[in-house]
Amino acid sequence: GTHVSGIITADGLMAKAKGVAPDAGIIVGKVLDEMGSGFFSDVIGAIYWAIDGNDGIYGTADDFNADVISMSLGTGAPYLYKGFCDSVYPALTNAIKYARDKRVIVSVAAGNSGSAGVSLPGCISYSTTVGAVDFNDKIASFSGRGKGVDIVAPGVGIYSSWLGGGYATASGTSMATPIISGAVALIKLQHPEYSPSQIENALFKTARDLGKAGKDNNFGWGRVDAYSAVNFV
Repeated sequence: GTHVSGIITADGLMAKAKGVAPDAGIIVGKVLDEMGSGFFSDVIGAIYWAIDGNDGIYGTADDFNADVISMSLGTGAPYLYKGFCDSVYPALTNAIKYARDKRVIVSVAAGNSGSAGVSLPGCISYSTTVGAVDFNDKIASFSGRGKGVDIVAPGVGIYSSWLGGGYATASGTSMATPIISGAVALIKLQHPEYSPSQIENALFKTARDLGKAGKDNNFGWGRVDAYSAVNFV
């Protein structure tokens, strides 16, 4: 969580760890234990909480008015999918659809199981699902592959803040996901009226196409180009 938050919002005190959107605010819903394990019921609850606030009612004074929900989490084998998985866990699918219906992008890691497939909830069609590339725009060996992948971002050797103080380097689609979340924040700053579909259109249409022409199972629409996405009209 600390590493991911820094990728989004670090203010540049350590220059090489400056976040994608340093002026963005974050709220944190802790759904995993210290070993990284948890329950989808908690993930579902956190999605509704992020949208509806503490009172559980949308459109009231305690709403957070989030622009994006960033989820660097997912399943391992056997819960990996090369296609979409909306019917596997309907309550989770409904929660992510609820967020989108309330104009909130849900940015989700594709998982780190490589060609075995995309993890849940990244395989849900309503997710904006993020794979990882290295600094040469090569697909990371661990990056989950499947129809659910929408876009890729740097996810190898990412330097950011670390729990307990200091900084560390980490790799994974969990590192790529907050880069997309930060890019969403930048787009919303420039275009506050944009819907999730318009945000995705800006991201996907300006991404650097890698692999097969158009969308593919490795890179999605390509590697994010945040500057171009912010300026896309």
